[in-house]
Amino acid sequence: MLLLRIFLVFLLVVYMSLSAAPASALLNDDRYDGNIFALYGSNGGMIPPRVTLKQAKEQGIPALLVYYIDDSSDCKKYAATVANLQVRYGLGVYFIPYSVDSLSPEDERGQYYTGQVPQTLLFDPEGNIAYQSVGNRPITEVENAIRALFKLDPVPPGVIKAKPFNEIQTGFAGSRFPAAPTPAPAEAEP
Repeated sequence: MLLLRIFLVFLLVVYMSLSAAPASALLNDDRYDGNIFALYGSNGGMIPPRVTLKQAKEQGIPALLVYYIDDSSDCKKYAATVANLQVRYGLGVYFIPYSVDSLSPEDERGQYYTGQVPQTLLFDPEGNIAYQSVGNRPITEVENAIRALFKLDPVPPGVIKAKPFNEIQTGFAGSRFPAAPTPAPAEAEP
């Protein structure tokens, strides 16, 4: 009887290990995979925000407010842009991401939310809206809005790209190694 129990436990363990599906997270779908800033932006420290918009306004510090949801492919892609901007401007601008799933009608955090995600608002030191957009915007567009607050020259379009932080952003999700590079075509001999 003891041997039968041991054998059945062994079979159960083998079955569970063989039937377990690997965890996967995909950048281009509208499935919930977890917090987008931790997973796709490699910056889980943005959640929860360090300060509220009200505190940023009281301190006279510019703030980039981003409304998002974790199960939107546009928000997943935009997380890398926001994280890249925070690396460069995090000492002079507060980055305040708000999940719209956690907003309630009487919540002051939602007073600027228009019903679309990702929605970005940049507030100047006086608390006025200096930039507003909806959708996955190019990093250069948002960066130039931030640079304008500090009276810095704009960056030409296409010069800066949101750099991927992990294999999910680089397209190597599901594999441990990148695809082998394709060899360059041989030049014709004269």
